Amino acid sequence: MNEPQQSFDKALKIMIGLGVLLPFLVASYTCQMINSSLLEKVLLFGTVFIFSFLIYWIVARTIVQFLEE
Repeated sequence: MNEPQQSFDKALKIMIGLGVLLPFLVASYTCQMINSSLLEKVLLFGTVFIFSFLIYWIVARTIVQFLEE
């Protein structure tokens, strides 16, 4: 009875882990490509991180909804 809840918790942890790791890597790579001041890099990192996190989360939720149907 407890097995589905544990697998759901594990899947949720993986999704959140990837949701933080992948946008961080994309934002870091983008900031390395841009040759600018520190403030511009910080602002660019934040913007890219937020947008890539939102894109990842929307795609992940869409896949989960399709699998639940």
